[in-house]
Amino acid sequence: MILSELPELEQTIGEMVLDLLRARHEHPELVLSPPLDTRGEIAPNAVRVTQHYTAALLAYGFEPQQAELQEAAEWFTTPFTSDTRRRIDAVEMNRLEALLSLLPDHPSVLPRLQRLLQQRTPTDYFDIQTGDLAFDTLWAIKVMAQARAAGVLNGLMTDAELRRWANQVMRNTHRDKDLALALRLRHELVGRLTPAQQRHYLDDRLIRSAEQGGGLWGFSQDMAAIVKSMQLQQLTPDLIADYREVFRETILSTCYVVENLMPLLPAYPQLEPALKRAVELWWDVFHGANAVNTLRMLFPAPYDYLLIVARTLVSLRAYLGQPLIRWGAAYIHRKLAAQQVRAIEPPDTENIKRALKNWIQIDLDKPPEQLRLGMSDSNIVRIRPRICNPLEPDNDAFRLHIPNADSLVVKYGPVEEIDLERQNYTRLPAAVRDCFVNIPQPSYVDETHRRAFVIMADLHRYRTLYEAVQKVPQIQDALAAELPAFLLRVHQGDGRERRSGADGLLWLLYLQPMQQHIRRVFGYILENRLLDSEDRIGSAVALQQSLLDMVGHLVRRQLELEHFPVVCMHGDLHSRNIMVRRLKPHERPEADGELDFKLIDLEKFRRSGDAALDAGELLVDLELLRAPRNIAPDRDPVVALMRSLEQAYTAFARERDDDTFGLRVRLAQARSLIRIAKGRTKAGDLALRESRKGPAIRVAFDALNDLEQARDHLQAVIAGL
Repeated sequence: MILSELPELEQTIGEMVLDLLRARHEHPELVLSPPLDTRGEIAPNAVRVTQHYTAALLAYGFEPQQAELQEAAEWFTTPFTSDTRRRIDAVEMNRLEALLSLLPDHPSVLPRLQRLLQQRTPTDYFDIQTGDLAFDTLWAIKVMAQARAAGVLNGLMTDAELRRWANQVMRNTHRDKDLALALRLRHELVGRLTPAQQRHYLDDRLIRSAEQGGGLWGFSQDMAAIVKSMQLQQLTPDLIADYREVFRETILSTCYVVENLMPLLPAYPQLEPALKRAVELWWDVFHGANAVNTLRMLFPAPYDYLLIVARTLVSLRAYLGQPLIRWGAAYIHRKLAAQQVRAIEPPDTENIKRALKNWIQIDLDKPPEQLRLGMSDSNIVRIRPRICNPLEPDNDAFRLHIPNADSLVVKYGPVEEIDLERQNYTRLPAAVRDCFVNIPQPSYVDETHRRAFVIMADLHRYRTLYEAVQKVPQIQDALAAELPAFLLRVHQGDGRERRSGADGLLWLLYLQPMQQHIRRVFGYILENRLLDSEDRIGSAVALQQSLLDMVGHLVRRQLELEHFPVVCMHGDLHSRNIMVRRLKPHERPEADGELDFKLIDLEKFRRSGDAALDAGELLVDLELLRAPRNIAPDRDPVVALMRSLEQAYTAFARERDDDTFGLRVRLAQARSLIRIAKGRTKAGDLALRESRKGPAIRVAFDALNDLEQARDHLQAVIAGL
């Protein structure tokens, strides 16, 4: 009965599985990626995606002994503990889940389980450092139950303890997907729900939640128009462009709920209409011959796409009640048999092309010129290519000239960062795309070190705002007049109607990064023993506690700052990411003498972000630029620019009825200073590796100064509440 509800099942499953198997080679930075460094550290996103990739292959019907999963099992078997990981965090939890599915008897499993048990808090929760103790506890019990089912729990937790925990986590979960998991664990470990539990958790919460969400779980008000379009089978990528992250989380939540409630269906048949409706609603969006293309258009970021494909396959496995290979295998075999052998050029032709590439002589006229050193792991240099005619290599008259390429810019860094920046460029609203520098495809990828190199046009006629306010006095008045209007245009994006941010956006943008960076900075200072007296150590510990207490206070009161109007947000707005030049009369006659701006570095761009975050970060950066100049405020062009920005943003917030904007600017300033302190530790770590303790100590004191200023901003936010 359920099978007949899903049209083109065989073809759709076959296409999705084929594409998932290609991901190993198409997205090596996310699936079974090489280590980031010599210590074997793996990118957290790669660990998470690879865990979901293996879950999807198991759902399809692969056995752990098959080559793809054996390779994955070996990839997950890193020792524990290590120099970099002594706690079970989210990365280790994903790794542990994968090992319990693929290789539960591996020697590294038991130490992880033992360490996880040691992370119980005095209040009887588990702490995995996700910021949500209730979810951490649910996740821990899921893993313990998984170890029990695999026969490797080794008495670390008794069945009676697991049953007690299963009852407890069920009562403490709030999100739909978490509640569904808690109910499945409780059902497996304890048995049937009581009539009261059935009414409360199934009928009044999960079934009603699906009804209120139009058939989906994890619904928010931002999704109302999207769900309506899904019901009418009219969903397009443009409709979700502003809500892609919310849409992704809703689809993932729905997949998790289906996966976890299907085992309960025989005992609670009232779940069937809600489960069928949810699966059919999502299935109708993408099924058929173009399933992969449709999903890629909806989720252009490889990270999002792979998560969606994997969890969709796992939920289908639960929904259909059998491994998906029963439906997908025949289609895949037919497709492979029907494929024609592509024409292959003769080997000599390929070798001639290679010889031609080696024949052309390419060099640099001078060493690369460093353009900036930011806080990301990417770098930007200017190069001047020299391409010689090999027949006359020493004769400059025979040099090969590429138009508009006498000077070029090369951006290079981790593949993930470069890919993310390019993906963010595709998400820009068309109305403001000209405000940003285009990010083309990488010209070269160093597979050994997983670094991508992108060659771009040199904006040699532009200066960074950092340079302009110091070295170009003739445009300083124009900067104060025109930059605020440019930034507000970017924030407004395509000018659609105003909407509020989703729940948790304040935590995601502000509180979580601050908490993580504070721990990182004080870990660097205290673990490396960079303070020379007990008084200074005591002051540092007190500062750390004060900052964490204030962040914790804001976590408890975050609802008072949430639901602000969201805008397009650069996410890393400082004076070296704003390019500026004065227009020439012939370039734009109606704008003679005006300035032209371009924004660079899009790794942290969001269509649904906060203008206050950009404003606060830019103001902190300008203040750091202003401070050492020792110019009277009434004569300092940086001060004039800051005042102009503050006035423009204040008016912008007033027009949008954004009552907490000023407080969030102070919060953004605190966040920026904490991030700057964290960024300093990179140089400090390098100094320590080179046995230069003096510079490492100076970094520690500079970082403490940043954090003291951040504390002042946080105190102002709390006082304002």
